[in-house]
Amino acid sequence: MVTRARRQADALATMIRARGAVPLLYPCLAIAPADDLSPLDDALCRLGEFDWLVFTSGNAVAALADRLRILSCQPDWAQLSIAAVGAQTNEAVKSAFGRSADFLPEQADALALAQTLPVHAATRIVLPQADRANPATAQIFSERGAVVSKITAYRTILGSGGVDLAAELARGNVHALTFASPSAVEFLWQRCPQPKLFELPAACIGAATAAAARRRGFSRLVVPQVSGLANMLAALGDFFLSQKNMPESL
Repeated sequence: MVTRARRQADALATMIRARGAVPLLYPCLAIAPADDLSPLDDALCRLGEFDWLVFTSGNAVAALADRLRILSCQPDWAQLSIAAVGAQTNEAVKSAFGRSADFLPEQADALALAQTLPVHAATRIVLPQADRANPATAQIFSERGAVVSKITAYRTILGSGGVDLAAELARGNVHALTFASPSAVEFLWQRCPQPKLFELPAACIGAATAAAARRRGFSRLVVPQVSGLANMLAALGDFFLSQKNMPESL
């Protein structure tokens, strides 16, 4: 089952089909503009004052790109260094801004990015995030001496639509859950508080998402050693190969 926001679900669904499995789309979250856009607008008008623009999700890239179009603002990308949390986010950067990120961490994880980005005392960082973002990312940057401008670029809200999950669970058609963010874990339970969900393997994109799933009560966690959607599906495939009763493919 794919729990990602609707506009992000297609890429993961395509990867699942390529492995011979059937994706069930159940958007547990949706992306909405920040309640107050003035801090974001102000930061976008002052991008030249920062050393690094740090993206910890493709949603943040989309939020900035949308706002830049509305403001008719064209930053000098050659003068600004960009960091992206992983390959998918870097693809979003290239699509939106016509250039690649200057830094990607070896581990596609926001905390790993904060720990390994080359910074020095007074390095100026602008960090556009969701309203529910883990505050530890900005905290790590600050502890390393950087000056961080943390901006709420978008909100994650409860999703809607998708398959009739309760019915699919009752029919036994759901063999695994996939979570690409901690928010997806929480919003799944809000949308469909079915105890049967806890019986399913829960594939998590990385450690932070796995921690959220564990707190919620999921115990059959599948977590790749290296974060990422492809690695998550590969780990899930390995999990099913180790089981006696496994679905036909993944």
